Amino acid sequence: MSTDRGHGHNPSHDERRRVAMPRRTTLGPLDADTDDPLAGSTIDTSAPRFSQPEPISRSQIASPAQDSTTPTSALDDVPSKDLSFLLDPSIYHPLPTSAVPQPFLNSLNASDINDSLTTLLSRGQYRLAALHCARELCAIRDPTSVTTILNLFHTRLACLTLLSHHDLAATESKALGDLTSSFYRHPVSGTHYVPWSLRVLCIRLTALGYSEWRKGIMGYYELAREARSEIARASATHNDNAATEEWSARLRELGVLTANLLVEMGDLEAAAEHLASLPGYTDAEDAEAVRLRTYEALLWLRVGDIAAARRTLPASQPPSHLTALLQISDDDFDSALSTLQALRKSHSKDPMIGQNLAVCRLYVGQMSAAREVLEDLVDQGHAFHTLTFNLATLYELSTERAREKKGALADRVAGRKPRDQESWERANVDFKL
Repeated sequence: MSTDRGHGHNPSHDERRRVAMPRRTTLGPLDADTDDPLAGSTIDTSAPRFSQPEPISRSQIASPAQDSTTPTSALDDVPSKDLSFLLDPSIYHPLPTSAVPQPFLNSLNASDINDSLTTLLSRGQYRLAALHCARELCAIRDPTSVTTILNLFHTRLACLTLLSHHDLAATESKALGDLTSSFYRHPVSGTHYVPWSLRVLCIRLTALGYSEWRKGIMGYYELAREARSEIARASATHNDNAATEEWSARLRELGVLTANLLVEMGDLEAAAEHLASLPGYTDAEDAEAVRLRTYEALLWLRVGDIAAARRTLPASQPPSHLTALLQISDDDFDSALSTLQALRKSHSKDPMIGQNLAVCRLYVGQMSAAREVLEDLVDQGHAFHTLTFNLATLYELSTERAREKKGALADRVAGRKPRDQESWERANVDFKL
């Protein structure tokens, strides 16, 4: 394989079967909170929305570690892989600051690109972290440092995703080429060199960045086939319960992600049929199973089957924000408000509960109370997209000085201390500026 880093195309015999992609101009953040994998492909920006958790957590996506199914020892006995094609500076797009409010660029809380990657990620400085990764990748002199290169590349794509730069992330992910090719597999064991979470992310980016929903579904099915094969091998060869459980959880998540893509395509009937085909849960469940149950319930709500959403949740589960969402789906806003108020008292620091309480108050006509709840969340140091977006919307609905209020909100958010696992730098669209 050529190690020439001075050009952006590949020879025709490249075993990764890569397709040269035209260089695309750099764009600003998308005008919607599409870093939420459960967000619809068409976002209604005219009304506030309820917060929804992400199928892949920020801690998983923003700080990828070596995949547990790709042990270093399994890769030591084969010739080194040349990943020089990921060290080409032309792959990585510049990230303009034109979409970033000025208070963030001038804030004393802003980090420096020379800070360690761990520091940048922990402080939620995802734009700087993405730039840091690109710089580190282009400075690597050993193109066979597979683990280092792939982890940096994964972090770069993850940060772009969290910044809603899905178009850029999708374009850059194409540098990997065909992840199903033999180039990325151990010649003896068949183990994949690329971490599982990065492979899932690349499929997601194909759908988000290029609206190739069907190609994304095909990609998930390909991974599901591999997961089933690994489950069978772990059961038959090693009788490895840990591996079986890990691959089973991955298979379940792929099922949920596939249903999500069907919803985003607008094929609600197919999404409902697919969700109904997923196996049931056992009584003994860990946190991961509870997380997947939550996403399935949210998907059922988006499909419009409230009864199925209720069946997805354990009967013994105590009242939660999902209980309130189900009540709202039944047009029972008073009960939803009572549920969220009770949850707010016992979980005063939970931003999701506060956010949903504010939106519920708005739905029942309590605009001032809704605004107070959102401003209280900002005072606590939170500043996620739906929070600032909804607060900006309330300013537009309640005052003629909305632009001044939104500008002051940007100043206020830029002055807060960075929080672990929460993006610090925001974009103009987050404040409807």
